[in-house]
Formats: sequence, structure tokens, C-alpha cells
Amino acid sequence: MIIVKAIIKTEAPLSISMPIEKGSKANAYANFPLLARGINEEGEKQYTGYLPATTVRGFLRRGIVLKDMKEAAANNSHYKLDQAYAELIGQDAASEQKAGDIDLAALKDTREGSPILDLFGSGLGIKSRLRVSHFLPSHNILPDLMTGVRKDLDDNEEAFNLIDENEKSKFYERSEGNTKRVRAESQLVGLRKQLRSAQRKDDETTELEEQITAAEALVKKYKAVMGDKKNSSLQILTHYALAAGLELEGKLVIENPKERDIGLLETGLNTLSLFPILGAQSARGCGEISGTFDCLKDGVLFKRITIGGFEAAKIDVF
Repeated sequence: MIIVKAIIKTEAPLSISMPIEKGSKANAYANFPLLARGINEEGEKQYTGYLPATTVRGFLRRGIVLKDMKEAAANNSHYKLDQAYAELIGQDAASEQKAGDIDLAALKDTREGSPILDLFGSGLGIKSRLRVSHFLPSHNILPDLMTGVRKDLDDNEEAFNLIDENEKSKFYERSEGNTKRVRAESQLVGLRKQLRSAQRKDDETTELEEQITAAEALVKKYKAVMGDKKNSSLQILTHYALAAGLELEGKLVIENPKERDIGLLETGLNTLSLFPILGAQSARGCGEISGTFDCLKDGVLFKRITIGGFEAAKIDVF
């Protein structure tokens, strides 16, 4: 067994938003991943933000496979769809079958013929030999709210003056329509609230319903004026992120290791080192990381892989 003890450092804030299951609600941090770790004196769970194993594992897998796909394409031997599904995202035909229906002989051939599937696995058919942990800070820490503002064209007077004069009139028309739309939507919300109150009291609602119909028509009218464009003179942008400068600890475990396994990880980690960005909001300054990955066999350090800086990974052999 090979253990890779890893430390990933957040060189910039780390922003991650996990998908929300249909019918569920996001957590108080816009679904930034949280897990319970420990309890306080009152017996209440304490939570921390973390870097999910799937984020790291997925990046490494894609880095390895994309290198192979580029080499195959250069040799005019492009990947077929099934191979791309299996190697890139771990989905294969076996995923749609019951375990008892799987052709074990075919899976054995696939494992031997595809180093990436042999290490990372695929669907129900090929069990992964690589285990990746979550990456946790040394102490519990919650993500911070980060805000910004997206301004509109007329905020930059010099740029706005360089726009075609006829096009400026469209901007002003949309701007006016946006103001009226906001006003009409606010009025609509108030009227609907009054209607619910009246219905609870069994009061007459005909006049309120007519006013709501008129307000809905106004909202529709001003949305049509704006088209698919929105003037965003003060559009507030928010996201949550773990602070820069944190060290997140985790590990990778390779069961029944083969000689080629570490080479595959080196490829994935080198890809990450050349573009060391994880998570979301990278266009707004988030996601840059660095890290060290110490590879141990039988408790003995034999290789250290250092990544980050948009440079090739540094590899030290012991």
C-alpha cells in the first residue's frame, strides 16, 4: 500500500459551491461544503469548511486522461465515446447493469488494458484502487462572505462615449425600462401580499385581483422592453470562500500498488501545478493553490511532489 500525505495551501480564497439536490435548500453558505467535526461544551456539533475529495480526485483524473486523449488525437487515434465516458468520468455500461450481470472476464481485460480505469475505477464494474480523503484545515473554520459589484456601461464615461450614438438610445431605453420593471415588481409583491391577507379574512378580492393583473402586465411589458439584456448599474455579486493562507491536510491511498501508479499521479499533479486552480470564482481572484505530496511505502518516504506557481511540478526522489 502507498500512502500519499498531502498538504494543499490556499494561495487565494477557495470558493466551492456544491450542487443542490432537487427539492433541497442550500446551506447558509450558498452550499459551500461543510462537515461536522467535534462538539462544543453544550454538546452542539461544530462545523468546518473543507476541500472535497471529489474536487481533487476529479482534477487529477481529468489531467491524466486529457494528456492521453491529446496524444491519441495527435496520432489520429481519437478516443471513442464509450472510452471517454469511462476514463474521464468513470461511467461505463456496467453502471446500468446488476452486479451479477457483469462480464468479469471483459472487466479484467479492461483493467489490464487501461491504467486509468485500473487505478480510478469505473462505474460498478471496476473498483477503484485509489482512495482520496477530504482536505481539512487544522482547526474548524467557516467560509467568509465575499462581495463585489458589477457596474454598467455608463459607469465608464470614456468607454460609453465611444459607443455608437444610435446604440446609446437603446441603453437609455433599457435603463428606463429596468427602473420601471423594478418598481412594478415591487408593487406586484405588495399586492399579492394584500391578496393573501384578504383571502384569509374572506374579504372581497376582486379589486386587488384586477390590480395584480395590471401589475403583471406592466412587469411583462418592461421586461419585453429590456429584452435579454439587463442594465446592472449596481448588481451585487456574492460568494463564500475559505481564507487564503490555509493549509488543508488530506491523503491519497493506493491499494495493491503497481509501478505505473505513481507515474499517473505525477501526470495529474503536474497538470494541476501548471494550472493550480480549484473550485469556482477563479475569474474573481479565487482558487489558486499550492501543495506538497509525500509518497510513502511501508512508512518510508520515497518521493515528494511539490506543485504550484503555474510551473511544472518539482519531484524529489529519496
